[in-house]
Amino acid sequence: MPSPGHDATQLTRAERGWRAVPLLGWPLALGVAPLLLATGVPLCGFRHLTGQPCPLCGGTHACAALAQGDLMVAWQANPGLMPLFVIAAARAAQLAWEAWTGRRVTRWRIGPALWKAGGLFLIGSWALRLAGVL
Repeated sequence: MPSPGHDATQLTRAERGWRAVPLLGWPLALGVAPLLLATGVPLCGFRHLTGQPCPLCGGTHACAALAQGDLMVAWQANPGLMPLFVIAAARAAQLAWEAWTGRRVTRWRIGPALWKAGGLFLIGSWALRLAGVL
């Protein structure tokens, strides 16, 4: 609980640092994805064992396509991940803003409900892929 006179929207130095950490994930994922694909190693244990794609199958291909700026190929790799990528990018932008300014974003905060909606879209997309619709 903040002490009297403490601004609840103000971030501590440690909080600012932790908000900057996820910003490293985007370049890392986009940079490593093409390297993983070049190895030829099966990336999905679920697909390797069952022959069916998991909900995240195509995610590495999607990241590699996004690294090249090809949104259509990324969508074709796994359409269910695209909303989650957008939500993650928006959340990363919020965290970057908070790290830069030292203040919490109180309006338009990306919260659990949006992540759940993205997850439901992913599962629905997966079900359609399994049914052969997508």
